Amino acid sequence: MWVRLLGTLCLAGALAHGSPSGAETRDAESVGTGELRGSVRILKKRLFGGVRPARTHGDVLLSVRGFGAAPPEALAELRQRNKRFEPRVLPVVVGQRVRFPNDDDIYHNVFSVSPHARFDLGHYKGSDPPGEVAFDAPGIVPIYCNIHPEMLAYVVVLENAAFTFSDGEGGFRLEGLPAGSLQLDAWIPGAEMVSLPIEIIEGAVTEVELEVEQVQKIPAHRRKDGSHYPPPDDDFYDEEG
Repeated sequence: MWVRLLGTLCLAGALAHGSPSGAETRDAESVGTGELRGSVRILKKRLFGGVRPARTHGDVLLSVRGFGAAPPEALAELRQRNKRFEPRVLPVVVGQRVRFPNDDDIYHNVFSVSPHARFDLGHYKGSDPPGEVAFDAPGIVPIYCNIHPEMLAYVVVLENAAFTFSDGEGGFRLEGLPAGSLQLDAWIPGAEMVSLPIEIIEGAVTEVELEVEQVQKIPAHRRKDGSHYPPPDDDFYDEEG
């Protein structure tokens, strides 16, 4: 059996603000399960106004809300490598711990000022023990380095492990979803979150199509004390980095 949902989109900020909405959260193990398949299309700004399809439609985070799950015991990892965070977007389940290994030979200082997870791991090199943080509130948590302004990643804290990323063609698939009314969220940095109510039917496949407009400029951020980063040619980077 197939159920197809097309073109029913609404912009939502519930996850970004850490307040689950939509279907009532319930125990996923108490009901039968179904499958969700779909495609998402990324739209970019045109030079002279309007939007156009992106060249690739991969790396959109698709997640389902409406049921809870215990966090995995395994630690997730957000690595620091070549003055970058890897991966750029890390989805985890509420309550899961994340380790932040430093694979560089220089100091980094991982921090966040998000209301969903405010922390400062201090300065450490790859030879030092990596810091760990438990993420206990749902929401999108920007992660920065206090030394290197180009370093930016996002830990996306979700209520369950029903998430995946779209492939280069925009396709995605989620199996084992509890039957009932749920909500599908689609997000990529530089876009508003798009949310779609979905109905999962036991033993059936639900199909959806989504569009995400990646048209926002990601603003420059400040250091953990609220000050601006020094200019690139400043001696600060020779001493700290």
